[in-house]
Amino acid sequence: MRVSALTRFLGLSMALGLILAACGTQGGGSPGASSGGVESQAPEPNELAILEWSGYEAEDFWTDFAQAHPDTEVTFEFGDTDANILALMQGGSQADVFHFYTGWQQFYVDAGLVREIDTSKLSNWDAVPDAYKELGQIDGKQYFLPWDWGFTSILYNTEHVPEVTSWDVLMDPAYEGHVSMWNDGPAAVAVSSYINGWDETNLTDEQLAEIEADWIAQKPLNAFYWSGEYTDLCPAVQDGTVWVAYAWQGCYATALAAGDPVAYATPEEGRNSWFGLYGISADTDSYELALEFLDMKLAETTCANAVSLFYYGCANGDVMAAIDDPVLIEAFAINDPSILESTNFTPLVTEEQRTAWTAMWERVQAE
Repeated sequence: MRVSALTRFLGLSMALGLILAACGTQGGGSPGASSGGVESQAPEPNELAILEWSGYEAEDFWTDFAQAHPDTEVTFEFGDTDANILALMQGGSQADVFHFYTGWQQFYVDAGLVREIDTSKLSNWDAVPDAYKELGQIDGKQYFLPWDWGFTSILYNTEHVPEVTSWDVLMDPAYEGHVSMWNDGPAAVAVSSYINGWDETNLTDEQLAEIEADWIAQKPLNAFYWSGEYTDLCPAVQDGTVWVAYAWQGCYATALAAGDPVAYATPEEGRNSWFGLYGISADTDSYELALEFLDMKLAETTCANAVSLFYYGCANGDVMAAIDDPVLIEAFAINDPSILESTNFTPLVTEEQRTAWTAMWERVQAE
């Protein structure tokens, strides 16, 4: 648990977990350009390329923009991990807008891959709580727009697994062939750090080697490593193949709504929480159109679709305040704010750490 992260997030969770009594009113913003150069006066292309995660290309998740800009051509490129999305951006992706998750902000800024967001041009910005806005800031500048958020914990089948109290259930040989871990090195490092009581931002070489050995030993327990929550994991949870899984709350809500025998653990080491962020490429020729796309991501219909269709939280506080579905109240722990008091929030780590963790996971996969 990182105290500074918890302090920051408790501010947002009081607003969110207790049905968001108030939203931030911060307006204004940073210059649109990341340097002092004069922007071109040439007309922008009427097209946008988005670097996304599979599933978000559905028009439900950008419907306000589609309605406001019916003649704009919107295309999608896909990544399947945060490491992959960063690599695509570093490799020259032509995306105007890219979507990634907390913990990776500094890399994009340090590499000069992202432009500041002129929040004065966002009509929906006032609906975003201040604590959410801060997640997209580096050195006080708004580089990223917060959008989707959620928990990570252990999703388990109550007909086959008794109450889960620790992340170490993912290592339990009693469930061999019925476990599913997310195919992601940093996630594996986080889980092991929770189990061992280690600070994932300050691991020794010996601790990382132990983590690698533990996940190699864990490999035979997995039915498969999942990469898509709704394409891989959820069907296997619902058909009874997977009994124990590293999972986001979206799959839990899906199975719960279907009446499946599932529960979502609050491990003694704490759940994890994540936030999705959008950035505008430093190389975009469509900055104003990209701003409009981000603004419309926060609009009521688009945000509500993220909640009702993907079962993810959205950064528009008014949308979250309107939740009355018992399944969503349970999935977001709205009636139990104590859960957030023991939640681990994704830290910023160095490029060296991310590289080491990703390489460690590749070795695990190669065994």
